[in-house]
Amino acid sequence: MVKGLYTAWTAMINEQHRMDVATNNLANANTTAYKKEGSSQQTFREQLALKIKDTSEPGTYPRREGYIVPGVRIGEEYTDWTEGPMKNTDNTWDLAISGKGFFAIDYTSKTDNVADHIRGQRTTMYTRDGNLTLTAAGELVTQDGDFVLDTEDQHIVVDPTKDAQVNTHGEIIQDGEVVATIGRFDFEDYDTLAKYGENLYEPTVEAVRTTAPNAVIVQGFLEQSNVSVVDEMVNIINIQRHYEAAATLIQTADDTLGKAVEQIGRIGG
Repeated sequence: MVKGLYTAWTAMINEQHRMDVATNNLANANTTAYKKEGSSQQTFREQLALKIKDTSEPGTYPRREGYIVPGVRIGEEYTDWTEGPMKNTDNTWDLAISGKGFFAIDYTSKTDNVADHIRGQRTTMYTRDGNLTLTAAGELVTQDGDFVLDTEDQHIVVDPTKDAQVNTHGEIIQDGEVVATIGRFDFEDYDTLAKYGENLYEPTVEAVRTTAPNAVIVQGFLEQSNVSVVDEMVNIINIQRHYEAAATLIQTADDTLGKAVEQIGRIGG
């Protein structure tokens, strides 16, 4: 019976984690280029169950009863890299990537944080969020003021007084001339990318960066989150039901243990 309490407890911990992931997805349903996350669950290794010292039957030798599973544990978390729908904005510096690939950002940490970044630390981050803007000096930056990098990992600077067009290769054209080219990058294995914030990704030491020649940049559009609000709501309801079932099991086991203790006490008396 105590094993039942532990098994139900592990189920509740797992469902709580799944709820955290699902609610975070729901909270970012309107975040530009957000990629939804999921988590898997794994069972603990099966254990051999033996009956020992049972005097209710002839003989008290240990006897194999089969295998039991002592509960579940949180497995691996994963990111769904499915491309989100495109939203037309008609803004010059709203850019979306069609296909695999990322923009490179010269990111500056705004505060000390749990990712071991200190205030003012500069790191090259990657994102599919193309909600960009120009500074008064003509520097192409994100909404947080971080510089967008070109194919040579340099800041992009254009003439802010002139109209600009961005073609599918990321080339910025002013007065009929290419004045800069936005970097399009990719990675051999997305598992080597660590998520940072809502839609930024930091490469780990195992990451191998490549160019993304097949990534198509679409001007005047933004990639939306790939989260389906309806699917996440259904998922949350299922998680709640699983959590409640585990809680009911704990209550049942507790009541049974209470009755057993009470009856044993009466028999002993």
